[in-house]
Parts: sequence; C-alpha cells; structure tokens
Amino acid sequence: MKLWKILISIFAVLILFSCAGTKKPQLPNPEDFVWPLPPAEPKIQFVRSIHSELDLGPRKRTLAQKIFETFFGRPRLRALRKPLNVHVDAAGHVYVADSHWRKVLIFDFPKKELDILGKSGRGMLLNPLGVTTDEKGDIYVTDAGGQRVVVYDALHHFKTAFGGKNVFVRPSGIAINPALDLIYVVDTWAHQIKVFSRKNYKFLFTIGRHVKEGKKIAEGSLDQTWNRSDAPGEFDFPTNIAIDKEGNIYIVDTMNFRVQILDPRGNFINSFGKIGNVPGTFSRPKGIALDSEGHIYVSDAAFNNIQIFDKKGELLLFFGNFGSGLADLRLPAGMYIDRHDRIYVADQLNHRIQVYQYLGSKASAAVGENH
Repeated sequence: MKLWKILISIFAVLILFSCAGTKKPQLPNPEDFVWPLPPAEPKIQFVRSIHSELDLGPRKRTLAQKIFETFFGRPRLRALRKPLNVHVDAAGHVYVADSHWRKVLIFDFPKKELDILGKSGRGMLLNPLGVTTDEKGDIYVTDAGGQRVVVYDALHHFKTAFGGKNVFVRPSGIAINPALDLIYVVDTWAHQIKVFSRKNYKFLFTIGRHVKEGKKIAEGSLDQTWNRSDAPGEFDFPTNIAIDKEGNIYIVDTMNFRVQILDPRGNFINSFGKIGNVPGTFSRPKGIALDSEGHIYVSDAAFNNIQIFDKKGELLLFFGNFGSGLADLRLPAGMYIDRHDRIYVADQLNHRIQVYQYLGSKASAAVGENH
C-alpha cells in the first residue's frame, strides 16, 4: 500500500512538472522599447526587425509548389547575412545591400516576395555598398567591386552603368536630387563626392579636395591619401550621404568624426561633431538620414546606437543598445528614414534591418503599419 501511494505521488509530481513545462515564455513586447524612458514623452519607438523572407508574411503556395515541396522539401530560407546599407522606396519596397551576399536583396512587402538584384549578366554586382531609387522607380547601386554605379529599371532589369575605374576608387553612399537631376556618389577612398547628371549619367563636378599630382606623392596606397583633408568642404573617408528638402547634402565624414552640410553645388554651410566617447561625439560614424522635421540621425558603429541632432549640431537624443536583443544593435551601418518617419538601420552583426518609428506629430499614425 505504501509503495502504491509513493507511485501515485511521483506520478502527480511528474504531471505538475509537465504542465509547467508547456507554458510558453512571455516574449518582449516591441512597444515597450521607447526612448527616452518614461515618465518622459517617448520620441522613438521600436517597431520590428527584418531578417528573412519569412518576415514578408505568409504567402500562398501553388499546387505545383506544394507537390514539389512534398517530394524535395522546401527551398533554403533566404536571409540577410551582413547588411551594410538600406533604402526604402515610396511603394514600401526595402532594398538592402548585403556585403556577404554581395548583392542587393529586395523585400517586396505588398507582394510578399523577395528578389535578389545583381545576380548575373551586365548588371552583376561584385560588392554593393549603397542603394537608392528615384521617383520613376529606377534603382541605383554603387558597386565598389566594379568601381561603377549600376542602374536597374523598376522591374529589376539592367538599364545602364556609369563611372568605371577611371572615375571611382571605392563608390559607397549615393543620393539623388530629383529637382536638379543630380546624382551624388560618395567615393570613400578618393575622399570626395562625385556628382553626375541624371539625364545622361555624365560626370559633372567633384566636391572635396582634388590634387592632380597626388599619384607621385603616395604611389601604391589603396586610397588617394593626397586628397585627405579636415578643411571645410573636404573629407577623410566619407561614407554616406543624405539630402534635405532644400537640396542641401549631409555627409558622414567618418575619419574626421563629423557631419558636413553643403549646398547642392558643394559649398560649405556647416559641420558638427568631434572624436570622443560621450554622447554628442563620434567614434565610427557610418549612416545618416533626416526625418520629416529636419532632425539629423547618425549611426555609430562603435557606440552601437543612433544619435539625433538638430541642424546646429546640438544633440537631442540617442537610442539603441549593444546586444542581440529585440531592439538592440551590433555594428550598425547605413540607415534610411521613409516618408512615414520610419527609421531603418542596417544591423550588421545581428543580420537584420532594425525598424524604429519617430513619434513626431506627422508620424504617429504610421506605427501600426506592416513595416
């Protein structure tokens, strides 16, 4: 009898433990990640992450696909590996230059499809570093490996390419001024911004120091060291670029640890920033973007955060933490802010795009949208 009671007790305990084990762990709520923290009024809110084609949402499969997957299994999941830069067009397509794939991945949320740009042919990409689009839907990709800018149409077909090894050393960031039909390309290793006509893709002028006899000064170096400068309107390893509503350009002057603001012709307006390890300074500034109210956002790969400044260079807020948690960042790089003031950040070592929302007066309605 005693043995029977002991067995019943053990059985009851096992049932209790098994029931406890089936309880699902409570996942963090994205809406809980805001900056600044309460009781201050939140200005930035985490929205979501984009990592793979699963983030596009469930997609209907055809009968043929179902039969194929029954016998051969589902195709390998396509996901980001090391996203370096990001852009979003007016239709909500998210373009990601991935340095591991060496291609541009396009997340088409309306159609729930993932496409890969630059796989073969004349439009094959070797090492894409930057991507943007224009109002016609054309896609512009800076290809450092090919030392060119490759242009595709809205259907992702190769259209043309411009630049070449006689023009670029290492093209990276890119932005378009549609009003003036100008294309600005950051040439990081030339320490310059090179400007082209969007009408015929012809080279127009250079912004930054340009020493013609430089090859005799530093022959054999990878970058054009003779063009490095900390003077206003000149650069030391610039990386990314953004344009405001007036057409002024904002350049991350990485190794000068500053942001420079220039007019459309490259004339100096202002600059801010210095090297440091406290908020308001820079250590490895990489990406830059502007919201609808003109605030300037700068990602810093060493700080693993985003700092927000006004046009005078005064720090307003910073957000993001180092880590692999839901709203964290590890080595952030390029970034973009869409027309809804959603902030997209290339989170390199977490293999994802982190999406945040600026909670300004114009943006609050967009928080609940899909991406």
